[in-house]
Amino acid sequence: MGSVAYKLALVAAGLADITFTLTPKHEWDVAAGAALVMAGGGFVCKPDASVLLCNQPDALLPGLLAGGPLLRDQLLAAVHSLIPPRES
Repeated sequence: MGSVAYKLALVAAGLADITFTLTPKHEWDVAAGAALVMAGGGFVCKPDASVLLCNQPDALLPGLLAGGPLLRDQLLAAVHSLIPPRES
């Protein structure tokens, strides 16, 4: 199933360890699921490791990473190894 909200719910329920998408998503597609993950003690952030903030002027997120608190560093490292560095 391709629903990011469903995948976030699986993480929040402890039925999945992580989920991520590097495809842009609108905040209204992920806000509720992200709240569930965070309420359960997990983490949710954008691919650059910045905090997920909703209700921003630009509602399009560059992607999303979520998982249990013990997997945060490993997931960020894995994703960052896939993303080419930005040129300034």
